[in-house]
Amino acid sequence: MAPQDSDIPPFPSDIPTADIPTISYHDLLSFSPPALQAMLSATQGVGFFFLSHHPIDSDFMFDLADALFRLPLPEKLQYDMGSHGRYFGYKHQGASVVDASGTPDINEFYNIPKDDLLGVTPAASRLPQPAPIEDHTPQLQQFMRDAHAVVMGILRALEQGIGVPEGELLALHRLEAQSGDQARVTHAPPVASGRIALGEHTDYGSVTVLFNRLGGLQAMDPETREWRYVRPVPGCALINLGDALVQLLGRRVFSGLHRVMGPPGEQAKCSRHSVVYFARPNGDVPLKSLMDEEDGKEALTADEWIKQRATMRLKANFKGQETIDKYRAMEHARARENDIAPQVVSEA
Repeated sequence: MAPQDSDIPPFPSDIPTADIPTISYHDLLSFSPPALQAMLSATQGVGFFFLSHHPIDSDFMFDLADALFRLPLPEKLQYDMGSHGRYFGYKHQGASVVDASGTPDINEFYNIPKDDLLGVTPAASRLPQPAPIEDHTPQLQQFMRDAHAVVMGILRALEQGIGVPEGELLALHRLEAQSGDQARVTHAPPVASGRIALGEHTDYGSVTVLFNRLGGLQAMDPETREWRYVRPVPGCALINLGDALVQLLGRRVFSGLHRVMGPPGEQAKCSRHSVVYFARPNGDVPLKSLMDEEDGKEALTADEWIKQRATMRLKANFKGQETIDKYRAMEHARARENDIAPQVVSEA
């Protein structure tokens, strides 16, 4: 079984942490003005907010992660994502890089496609899955439906707060349509708190719903440009927006620049699991602003964008600083664009 919150050493009280608000999902659903303003301020600043009172059961997913990563490596490698040309399946430790020097990462993760699990993909085209996934398909399906429903609630709140016509964002993120949505479970072995486990980046989809029990995630303060640990909040999901949504909203919000370090204090002695739902636009959606006039440029579709971003930092494709520069040019973090004045939540 994956460790419960009660089994984990306490997060140190003497280290600086990122200033991240907690917002009730119920308040977002009711378009509470303080909640909308808090969400807009967070997504135009540090890029993250905690979401309380949500319906998602992450405990099952932590147990699934534990079962998956206990499988022998040869068995996990049968589902290696590089073997089928899609960004789903298993990524082993060292398959990605964390810096311009090409330092290999220490994480393993498993990406589970929404389309396969929920029957969007034709049966003949679905990827094989290891026993822990096959044996728990109904629970995984429920996790995906609940996480996607939360994403849709956040998108509704963004429509209201920014002034997007009602339903316009939702129409680009339909559960039953083909997309790159996925659930991910990750594992990293115990590692010193000063070591980079996952290099700095922004997410490249629309909305990320993250569950952590252990410290290690760091967010960059867009004003000071300093890294700050994110203290996990039990029972809350951590939400951040991705670069695809930033483009759809004409940079009226920003993605959160983050990285993963070894956990702080005594937590560094623990293995670290995380559970994520990555929501992306439907695959054929062109990534251009819904808010501004057409500029005449041809836009990548969501599928093209995700494939390009997802494979760029894999070790097999890495070309040093050239890759880092190209990757960063596709990011839309406030910490990289600090000269842009924040937008104000609409009064509608």
